[in-house]
Amino acid sequence: MFRSKRSVLLRRLWRSRAPGGKEEEEAAGESGAAVTEARAPACGGGRWCCPGKAGRGRQLEGLLHAVESRGGTRTPCLLLPAKADSRLGQHWYPLPMLLCKVFRWPDLCHCSEVKRLCCCETYSKAHPELVCCNPHHLSRLCELESPPPPYSRYPMDFLKPSGE
Repeated sequence: MFRSKRSVLLRRLWRSRAPGGKEEEEAAGESGAAVTEARAPACGGGRWCCPGKAGRGRQLEGLLHAVESRGGTRTPCLLLPAKADSRLGQHWYPLPMLLCKVFRWPDLCHCSEVKRLCCCETYSKAHPELVCCNPHHLSRLCELESPPPPYSRYPMDFLKPSGE
């Protein structure tokens, strides 16, 4: 009845997080419940501290717009303090990685798996105190599905004409 705008935005953000991830599949497999029912405990049980504390008003609206559009529209940078408290359950993550993990790729493990896109305003700038936290301003690096072919020091020797 008397919900604040901020609580409504946070509730909408929480509902639009990315489904899946190893934690959710394991939790659903152990209990036999559907994956959607296992979402709350697997994602920290509501104990995720990210833009709720750092972001206010327009920043939360911008994050919600970016998440709900799923990168379909151009959204502005969401500059938040780099040293904001950002944890998911018991694990601490850098804030941009946490938002990517929650809203885009639940199986993301390390910061080196993502790269900032050139459309981001902070692409070439170094802001030690502010960091862009828009999850759609980051791209996941592709992994090789198979290892590269074996390296040969002299690969073209068999193609050389012989002295016959």
